[in-house]
Amino acid sequence: MTRGLTIALLLGLLVVPCANAARDAAPVRADIEVRIDPETRELTGRGVWTVPPGESLAISLDDRFDVLRLEVDGRPLSAVTQRDGRRQWRLARSDAATRRVEIEWRGRLDPLEADLDHRQVLRHAVPVTAPRGTFLPGAAQWHPVFIGRPLQYTLSVDVPQSQRAIVAGDLASARNIDGRRLQTYRFEQPDPAIDLMAGPYHVMERKFPSAGGRTLTLRTLLHEEVADLGAGYLDATERYLRLYENWIGPYPYGSFSIVSSPTPTGFGMPTLTYLGIDVLRLPFIRDTSLGHEVLHNWWGNGVYPDYATGNWSEGLTTFMADHAYREQAGPAAARELRLAWLRDLAALDAGQDQPLREFTSRTHGSDQVVGYHKAAMLFVMLRDTIGSDAFDQGLRAFWSEHRGSIASWDDLRTSFERTSQRDLAGFFAQWLNRAGAPNLRLVSAQAVRDADQWRVDFTLGQDRPAYRLRVPVAVDAGPGQRVHWVDFDRERATFSLRSAQPPRSITLDPDARLLRRLAPGEAPPILRRAMLDPTTVTVLTGAEEAGAALALRVVEHPLQLRSPEAPLPAAPLLLVGLERDVNRYLARHGLPSRPAELDATPDRSTAWVWTATRTTGETVTIVSARDAAALAALGRPLPHYGRQSWLVFDGDTATARGTWPSRPQSVRLDR
Repeated sequence: MTRGLTIALLLGLLVVPCANAARDAAPVRADIEVRIDPETRELTGRGVWTVPPGESLAISLDDRFDVLRLEVDGRPLSAVTQRDGRRQWRLARSDAATRRVEIEWRGRLDPLEADLDHRQVLRHAVPVTAPRGTFLPGAAQWHPVFIGRPLQYTLSVDVPQSQRAIVAGDLASARNIDGRRLQTYRFEQPDPAIDLMAGPYHVMERKFPSAGGRTLTLRTLLHEEVADLGAGYLDATERYLRLYENWIGPYPYGSFSIVSSPTPTGFGMPTLTYLGIDVLRLPFIRDTSLGHEVLHNWWGNGVYPDYATGNWSEGLTTFMADHAYREQAGPAAARELRLAWLRDLAALDAGQDQPLREFTSRTHGSDQVVGYHKAAMLFVMLRDTIGSDAFDQGLRAFWSEHRGSIASWDDLRTSFERTSQRDLAGFFAQWLNRAGAPNLRLVSAQAVRDADQWRVDFTLGQDRPAYRLRVPVAVDAGPGQRVHWVDFDRERATFSLRSAQPPRSITLDPDARLLRRLAPGEAPPILRRAMLDPTTVTVLTGAEEAGAALALRVVEHPLQLRSPEAPLPAAPLLLVGLERDVNRYLARHGLPSRPAELDATPDRSTAWVWTATRTTGETVTIVSARDAAALAALGRPLPHYGRQSWLVFDGDTATARGTWPSRPQSVRLDR
């Protein structure tokens, strides 16, 4: 994900997006030197900032740091205010003269907490260090920030010789002096703040011929235990660069690096991605999330979203990365991903499904469902509407026009309108400005013999106010299905289709290509419902302390605890406890017992997780374990399985998992 945004599919670290004004304004030129000692956690810095003429500015620095010197054109600047844990100084307006600001500062960084889970990391944007690794997010204001102005910078980082440091930009020089390593980076693309990483890295490097005629430098900076993965990650990076240079245009920077983190991060900045050690070990990351991060150098770190009108970059990147890779694997794989996105949307409580224009960055799982998956479905529908050629031409035109600048959803719309020669204002307006999604229903259908052909009459319905939709329906007649598209913009309408062969059935949206609320049968219960729905009631039965700790790690809302002796709640239920106690609770309330699918390997199983739907419609999520230790072992893995309907665990390893079958809206046609 881009800075301020999290890695799609997996893990993330929150860094608050800077205001767009910081990219529009004339940049500040910074020449900075920083010394970091991971053992003592001391940071010292000094630098010169050259500020163009213009309005007065605030200089801000986190208050964990002491300012040793702050001078403007050789004169001390001493007026200080405190605001939200930051010190601020006011730099006076200058209409004619460039201002030279010199600052020296020193402070103590927080200790690295390597045992944080991914959700805690998401909310832990502070500068940390240890011999194992250093991460200084720009949003933590570990260096002086000129509010409202981006930086072009040269940064020299002084770390122990056993360490290597990296920031966004190109490595200009590196040398060892008296047991220390001094590395200098330059970054000419204006950026609001600097993210810095360091660690005991093993470096692998190779050159790559860019489509733009330049030679790019590709690197891995990896901890020793994953250093052997470097060559494979560089191979994959080359593959993604070829894909996106051909699809969009030349890569906008001079290098790309993959950097390992001792915490479960998944983070993307210009020219690099910062991924947790355990994430890098996952065998599918090279084929999924890495490409997502490479692509963010075009969308998000190459063209910047206009956060004031919504963040389009995560949805477009998800479409061109995650969805594109599934399309390469085949139509069935792509359909399954789209169906998973729609299941995620169905798991949201109505109040969590915000309009796309209101999405800026991910702080909760519901944000990912909207800003990543819902937005990606918009691009699926847009390509279906205007065609692949006009869509790809629109992407290239958008990149060519807006590279290095801020762009909005409206700018995207304009590019696609030009290449498709179509008015797309209504399309974008309804999908960006409305919360929720259509509740589309196949109300009825019948087959009628009409001379020497057959006619299928079917009725569609949707809730008020009606969306303007292009609805795919599949008629099964003869060998295979034929998909038809109908325009539907009312609450109810009847359509007719011709068929040369006797029709057997008609199915609504068979390939999950339409953004909509799945009907109950189409949306089997998944774990994400309990994770995201704030109305969920939690019942702990047996090993309550371990169960409560697990529930707190799994759900993203305050626990609503209910005694196991209380009546069955008329709300979604999360039941967590020991096997015997869980079984008693289920039997007492007439709830479904553990399904047979979960008992394939009973001797090795220590915990079982499954979902069910009550006859009254509420979702039940059950976590059942043999003992308290088995419950505790689920704390780290279980939050990552929100799309599953059931799982079986042996300790902290999922040995089996699955999603209950989806039943599409289909009508069998009687002739």
